[in-house]
Amino acid sequence: MNNQLMNSQSKKIIAIVIFYAIAISLRYYTNIIEPDFLSDLNPYLRILITGIGPFIGGLVVVKFLNRPNFLTLFGLGIWKTFAIIAIPMVLFSLAWVLETGTFSINLVKVIGALMLYALLEEYGWRGYLQSELSGMKRIFKYSIITVLWFAWHLDFTLSLENLIFFLALFAGSYGIGFMADRSKSLIMAALFHSFFNIAQSGLLSEVSLNYKLAIIAISALSGIFIMRYDNKKDAIVIDVETK
Repeated sequence: MNNQLMNSQSKKIIAIVIFYAIAISLRYYTNIIEPDFLSDLNPYLRILITGIGPFIGGLVVVKFLNRPNFLTLFGLGIWKTFAIIAIPMVLFSLAWVLETGTFSINLVKVIGALMLYALLEEYGWRGYLQSELSGMKRIFKYSIITVLWFAWHLDFTLSLENLIFFLALFAGSYGIGFMADRSKSLIMAALFHSFFNIAQSGLLSEVSLNYKLAIIAISALSGIFIMRYDNKKDAIVIDVETK
């Protein structure tokens, strides 16, 4: 039994190392080395490629090493997932029109790119890694993910700004992680991740910060309501995790 347990733990550690090595290597290649081909790409595609490492790493260990991934794209159901995506899209479009007096298809492209970027990251961080660490208490699980997530950004500057960023990632790891554990939805995790990206991104500079924060709050509360409604009516999400 002990040998079996040690073998299981060894496989887990090896899988995490492989996942993280792929994730951080691709991050270093795209964000530090910055190969020439990136400058020739569509800007939205370039955004996606700079964050694709966790997705590739997670895909490799899940598909080829048979490691766990407890999240699915439509963990809450197709229509509920559609509603969760549509709410911020509609609200940001309305805010854009109120701020600028016009509607631009670029708005949809920007929000879509930010959400897809978050989805690719979340496949690795929450889809694979959080599933791999599912036997741990939440505080330890989320703390490990925070440290690895922070180091993946490859910014080790000793500054107050970076400390705040680390604390924001910890809050994000706990909040996004909790939502992922309860909903089993990759879309739900990506939505909350994209809220952080939207709040601090300059890509939506036409929308004021007040509008951004209000929309994020409304969208987050709507997503939580939809998730809780799903739990009560369909009883498909059961939290059996260690407290």
